[in-house]
Amino acid sequence: MMKTVTVMVERLYKHPRYKKYMRARKKYAAHDEENVCNPGDMVRLKHSRPLSKTKRWVVSEIVRKERIFDSDAVNAAVKERVRAEKLMRAEAERGFAAGGEVGTP
Repeated sequence: MMKTVTVMVERLYKHPRYKKYMRARKKYAAHDEENVCNPGDMVRLKHSRPLSKTKRWVVSEIVRKERIFDSDAVNAAVKERVRAEKLMRAEAERGFAAGGEVGTP
């Protein structure tokens, strides 16, 4: 489904009997002509004529863009950090064991 985005709209309402605030979610299929929306973006919808069986909305603007992470760079950074921490722990254990042996009579 090119040029189609699924938008989740969330609203709060008060339950009539229990007086507790409930969260209701509804999903809409919307048309994105330039195909520029990414997961997590906050968009504004505008009602339109039926474009397909389920599409009756058009993305009029992107209110807020979600940050996009380069997963390969993030994974490489995490692996490097884990490797550095393992080296530090190994050096600390060797230093502690050597220090313990030197101080014993």
